[in-house]
Amino acid sequence: MESWFPLGGRGTGIRTLSKHEVITEIASAHGKSPYQVLIRWHLQSGNIAIPGSSNAAHIAEDYDVFDFELTPDEMKRINDLDCKHRFANY
Repeated sequence: MESWFPLGGRGTGIRTLSKHEVITEIASAHGKSPYQVLIRWHLQSGNIAIPGSSNAAHIAEDYDVFDFELTPDEMKRINDLDCKHRFANY
């Protein structure tokens, strides 16, 4: 499965996910950004994550997700999130 806009898309989606308490706690525990945690979650879930950016620093950060792994408990905490928010209408 391909995950287009794996960080929540543009607008409120990316801000909703990157500031969610569960995501920020997990990011802090790993010394990673919330965006890196979201991409790592997609990869560990078996999805092909396709984040997009024109910012070279963001691209480098998005790629730097192969030196840590989310625990089964962290995966479950993210899987259990229900933000009741539609992130895109494509």
